[in-house]
Order: sequence, then structure tokens, then C-alpha cells
Amino acid sequence: MVGALQLGCSYGLPGVFACLKGASIVHFQDLSAESVRCTTIPNVLANLEQARDRQSRQPESPLTPSRHSLSPSVHFYAGDWEELPTVLSVVRGDGFEGPTGMSLSFSEEDFMDGCSSQDGSIIGHESSSRRSRKLSGSRAWERASESDQGEGGYDVILMAEIPYSLNSLKKLYSLIKKCVRPPYGVLYLATKKNYVGFNSGARHLRSLVDEEGVFGAHLVKEMTDRDIWKFFLK
Repeated sequence: MVGALQLGCSYGLPGVFACLKGASIVHFQDLSAESVRCTTIPNVLANLEQARDRQSRQPESPLTPSRHSLSPSVHFYAGDWEELPTVLSVVRGDGFEGPTGMSLSFSEEDFMDGCSSQDGSIIGHESSSRRSRKLSGSRAWERASESDQGEGGYDVILMAEIPYSLNSLKKLYSLIKKCVRPPYGVLYLATKKNYVGFNSGARHLRSLVDEEGVFGAHLVKEMTDRDIWKFFLK
């Protein structure tokens, strides 16, 4: 069972690719609940539906192995990296506790209704008293059901953008350490080469990694406008 997490998901294309390649659990995260509800969820669902439809119309050749069933467990999260480990359903339990009494979920109905919201807020439910209250979009969470929980983190973490401030990079690195499944979990990072006034965020992240010595890193592919980096546990 392969688990994947896309950080800063936006349209969620790397996560969709993980689904198509056979990942059984794929989680999507973005800072903005409104972005997750109005952009990520509809795009991911549409791509998966299209892929299933295309798969169902293709005759299976007796000369090739059976195709894997395209039915990943897909969940969506919104919030700050610093607090994300408290709610991710497959991060190993090492003392983290989630927001007290709070469990939020995104569904198809949520994103259909939520896109008209002006403030990006969503409705949550307190399990202790079942009272509804509104939460800021940046603090919205979706917790996977008990039956879908796994152990030990993610096999693959995917990112298509990276922050450039040292404080944000430290938060990101802390999250990666908590989320990568040992011993073979990896982070694949695609980063733009040239930002005016900034050096490569990936190289800054590598400096943090090298300082601690827990992860190794190398450049997988260099293109005209992007670099692809791989970070792995030593």
C-alpha cells in the first residue's frame, strides 16, 4: 500500500499522477481552504473520473497484466505546515494531538456550496457538544476516518513550489521529517530556477538537511526553468 502527500497542492496534478500510478492513499494540502474546496477538489475529482471512464472503455489485452483498480483513498487538508502533523491521518503517532474536539471534512457538496463563500470560511462541528461554528479558511482541517488511517507516514511527498523565507523552510523541513515513512520514504520537489532577488529555495532546504544529516539530497533532473530534487532518508 503506497501513500502519497502533495503539499501546496493548488490544482493537485502531482497528486493526481500519483493516483494514476497506483498509490492507494493520496492526501492533498494547501494553506487556503477556499483553494482546496474550489480548485483542488473539483480538479482532482474530474481527473479521476475521466481516468476511470477512459479505463473502463479500454479493452483489456490477454497479453498484458490486469490494470490496477483506480480507487485511491483521497483526502484534502487546509492549514499551516506547523500544525499539519496534528491532523494528518497517516503520520506516525509520536505525541501529537489534533485540535480539541474538532473534525472537519470536505465533500463534493462542500465545494459546490463553498465556492460562493466570500470569506473562504467553512462550517465545522464540535464533537463534544455538536455545536456548529465557523472557522477561518486557513485553519480548516479534514481528518480521515479511523478505517482509512495508516501508520508511519507517507512513502512519497510531492511539491511543485517551495517557500524562500528561512522561517517557512524550517517549518517545511520539520513537517517533512514527521511525514516521511522510514526507511524508504522520499520527497520530490520541483522548483523554479530563477526568482529575482532570491536564491534557490531547494538549495536552502538542502543546507538545512545537510546541517542535520538525517536526509540526503540530489538533483534528479535539470531543465531550462525548473530543477527536480529528491530528498531521502539516509
